[in-house]
Amino acid sequence: MHSKDVAAVPSESIVLDDRHMTTTTTVADPMALRSAALSTIDNAPIGIAHLRAVVVAGTGFFTDAYDLFSANFITTMIGLAFFRSHTIPTQVDTAIKLSTTAGAICGQVVFGYLADKLGRKRMYGLELIIILIGTFGQSISGAGPGLAVLGPLIFWRVVMGVGVGGDYPLSSIITSEFSTVKWRGALMNSVFAM
Repeated sequence: MHSKDVAAVPSESIVLDDRHMTTTTTVADPMALRSAALSTIDNAPIGIAHLRAVVVAGTGFFTDAYDLFSANFITTMIGLAFFRSHTIPTQVDTAIKLSTTAGAICGQVVFGYLADKLGRKRMYGLELIIILIGTFGQSISGAGPGLAVLGPLIFWRVVMGVGVGGDYPLSSIITSEFSTVKWRGALMNSVFAM
């Protein structure tokens, strides 16, 4: 066998011994490789990587809850700062409180689909970026000569809600996929307890 023939056959392994050179062909079964990888993950002892995944996913859940429920405080402060009666109108109060929830519903559907198609890790990073952009947009929202503070605030809360909606399914799935069988329930409960 010439050296140029060896380079042309990438799926063969070359075995050299003292007398002659032989080639053997090995084909790996993709399902067997997948089963072996899953078995390794399922039976691995709990380690620092598992705890790190719980902390990251749990922090995401904690910030999501804060983003959703902080609207109660926001509307009170907006009423005190921007309205003469010091109370916000009911329609505006409802719009601010529901904007993040509406974005979260859209985010759950979109990110659930995209995570299956493009990968959970990639989408987890993207939803974090969306949450950061939405939060920054809210922090720089303000009243101007042609626009009240409420329109931009509601818009940025919807954007943040899309990221929050993506974080809910992805945090739990990432935690459960990389957990051992023995500790999966405890690690999932730790994430949801945040």
